[in-house]
Amino acid sequence: LKPSPKWDVYSFGVILLELLTGKVVISDELGPPVLAGLAVGLDDRTRVLRMADPAIRGDLEGKEEALFTCLKLGYNCVSHVAQKRPTMKEALQIIEKIPSFSTPSSSHYYGP
Repeated sequence: LKPSPKWDVYSFGVILLELLTGKVVISDELGPPVLAGLAVGLDDRTRVLRMADPAIRGDLEGKEEALFTCLKLGYNCVSHVAQKRPTMKEALQIIEKIPSFSTPSSSHYYGP
């Protein structure tokens, strides 16, 4: 496989989903069921918090909408159809629109 922007987005999606869920989402042994379960969960916003890694779940209470947006972004990034994946620029724009990520006080973590 040759490196490409669509593979970069795919890799970003895998990492994002694994960080949020605490689970391996892509594996030769596990196959599509892990992602299929995620897709079912994304249809029911009340289940979103339960999909989060238990280690971070307590920090996410009241931020379910941000979690939902990030999980949906990750899921879209790992689409089997490369043309359906967002670009990294589009992914960044989605993240920047999440209120908890766009506060001025958080900008010092990413440089001047």
